[in-house]
Amino acid sequence: MLSENTVIDSVMNKIFEVILNIVQFILNVIFSNNFVTLFFWFLLMNIIAIFIMKKDKQFAKNDKRRIRESTLIMVALAGGAVGMYYAMYKYKHKTLHKKFTILVPVFIVLHFALVSYMIVSSFVG
Repeated sequence: MLSENTVIDSVMNKIFEVILNIVQFILNVIFSNNFVTLFFWFLLMNIIAIFIMKKDKQFAKNDKRRIRESTLIMVALAGGAVGMYYAMYKYKHKTLHKKFTILVPVFIVLHFALVSYMIVSSFVG
């Protein structure tokens, strides 16, 4: 007869195997082609941008140590500009800073141009 520990180990191994298969499937989908990868990158960066803008606003209200403006700008440049722009006006945060009111829309245009170039070049080349 199997011991209780053996049964538990067997079940845990099966659960771990299922989790690994799910993670492998997700990674295969994300990295299946450049457009899907880019989509997930922009999605992740925009979620991060919204989250850190919200946290920085909360830190500002509670007089806590803030997130550096350079970090916020780098997240916007790295692909989170749309999320940053949304969060700026949703949380009324950094909307009076010229650095943000100018750079974030410029980054949105640059990201749009990059994606447009990738799409057009995929049809041409």
